Amino acid sequence: MTRQPVLNIMSLRRMKTFARASDRQLKTILSEITLERFERRTTLFRQGDPSDSLYVLVSGVIKLSLRTPEGEDILVSLISPGELFGITSLLPGMQRPFRSEAFSDCWVGRLSADTLVSTLLGVPFADFSALMDGTVSRWFGLLHRYAHFQGLDLQHRLAFALLELAQKFGAQDSRGTLLILQLTHEDLADLVGASRQKVTEHMRTLERKALLQREGRRLIVSTQGLRELVQIED
Repeated sequence: MTRQPVLNIMSLRRMKTFARASDRQLKTILSEITLERFERRTTLFRQGDPSDSLYVLVSGVIKLSLRTPEGEDILVSLISPGELFGITSLLPGMQRPFRSEAFSDCWVGRLSADTLVSTLLGVPFADFSALMDGTVSRWFGLLHRYAHFQGLDLQHRLAFALLELAQKFGAQDSRGTLLILQLTHEDLADLVGASRQKVTEHMRTLERKALLQREGRRLIVSTQGLRELVQIED
């Protein structure tokens, strides 16, 4: 068993997260932070869990990964000592986009987002959260979608691209969502990084699954069905 590390003003200041904090701020953090030990391969939080805490890694290595629809884990990042993670707690109403697991035996400090923001920035968390919601949340969502996209096979990447097109360039139809853009198979191949022939094969598969219909050169998609296929929240 690894020995419990000592948390004090000096050890906190050596961490990237708290390097510029004052002694007074660090004393407040020390009074609020909870130190926990996690053995190797222990899960700290799962993809889809509520974002209810921030974490700072004190010792060891933490792995962040993304679970694909096929059940495979795609590595997103490795967290080193001194780094903050679980930062979706800074954004309102967010679920955990990734899975967090102890890659080695770890000691982790748990802290509320409210404490971190009010202590280090001196502003109410509600005001900070509202600002983040109007600025950073959108870009974080794009990053999460990109990471999710990278872990998909071709059929799921095609479904993901069609869902994106439907959300941005679609009109509601009694049969689903009609894509306003007239897209060729070559256009879709460019979006998902595949050959036109492969895209055609997978479009036929989506048609057989009733997730896609054709109306001349226009496409009608089932947005709910596509979300379920690629496991993306609305």
